[in-house]
Amino acid sequence: MLEERLSQLEAENLKLKEQLDRQENKKKNRRKLGWNFLKRSSGMILGAQLKKSIEKFLDEIAEQQRVSRETLSDLLSSIIIRLTRVGFLLILTAILPSVLLIFQTYYLGKQNTLITGQSEMFKQQNKRLDQQTYLQEADRRGQTLLIMDNMLKEINTDVSRSSANAIDDATAGRLISLSKMLKPYKYLENDSLIARVTSPERGYLLVSLLETGINLNTSTRSRSNGRLIERLDFTYAELRNLSLKGADLIQIDLANADLRNSSFNGTDFEKANLQNAWLHETNLTYASFKDANLEQAILQNAILDYANLQNANLSSADLRNVSLLKTKVLDADLTNARVNETFERDATQQLNKDQSEWLFSNFEVVEIDDDHYQLLPIDN
Repeated sequence: MLEERLSQLEAENLKLKEQLDRQENKKKNRRKLGWNFLKRSSGMILGAQLKKSIEKFLDEIAEQQRVSRETLSDLLSSIIIRLTRVGFLLILTAILPSVLLIFQTYYLGKQNTLITGQSEMFKQQNKRLDQQTYLQEADRRGQTLLIMDNMLKEINTDVSRSSANAIDDATAGRLISLSKMLKPYKYLENDSLIARVTSPERGYLLVSLLETGINLNTSTRSRSNGRLIERLDFTYAELRNLSLKGADLIQIDLANADLRNSSFNGTDFEKANLQNAWLHETNLTYASFKDANLEQAILQNAILDYANLQNANLSSADLRNVSLLKTKVLDADLTNARVNETFERDATQQLNKDQSEWLFSNFEVVEIDDDHYQLLPIDN
């Protein structure tokens, strides 16, 4: 009985020992795996050189209980080299997005430049198309010169036969139609289109008519009765760089006309319409603008010496640097006319006393904006 009990206990003890051995083997395997993983990962993280230095350092401590100077210096140098490499990689990682952003910005800038260049090409193309359109119009207008020359020959014949320098009603009707047919347009000047539309043909027609000696103040017997000069259309006429001294242009319509750099010395513009006309640097000495409409006309640097501006409408006109020596300005409307800062001083010196007293008792120079002065009415 006792022997059986001992045999049973030995068998149970053997089983327990086998179980403990299995558990111990599992623990050893886990440690081995962990150590292998640690060795491999440490090799990746620390680097082969630093790993060898650390192993050598630990081996000397375990075996000799001390570390040689060579081993310690080798360990420190390995640590420094490793930290330098890691720092370089960190810096490179930090800089890389910035480098990519710089390249992206550079290529976006090139793309924007290409787009801008393309837009400029489209603008240039549209500009050339506009130029082509206006040039076609100019070419078509040029064909009317032949008609105009033939008509001027007829007019010259009629004037030479008339004691009153007049033309017959049929010729007058064709002349009126021709003046309205000569529409304004733009043309190329120095490889660019001019700023404003104009009609050189209307200017040519007016000068040619005056050269024939025709009496433009005669009346025509037609369904639209009136003086010939009132019915002819000379708006937008180009009358640049020419001389029409002493011409009789009473009640003529020269709205939006271009009269720059010309001389109209002694010309009579009484009751004429010169609204928005361009009279820049024009000689208007002794010219008469009595009761004329010069609203928004550009008279900058014009010479108005001894001119008559009585009762003329000069509202919103540009009078900067005009010469007004002995000019008559009584009852003229100068509301909102643009002038220089020194206009009052200059005009007082140039005008007669009665004219300057009237002018500055009714208008004052006011600064509207920086270097922008206008004449405004004085509330009396």
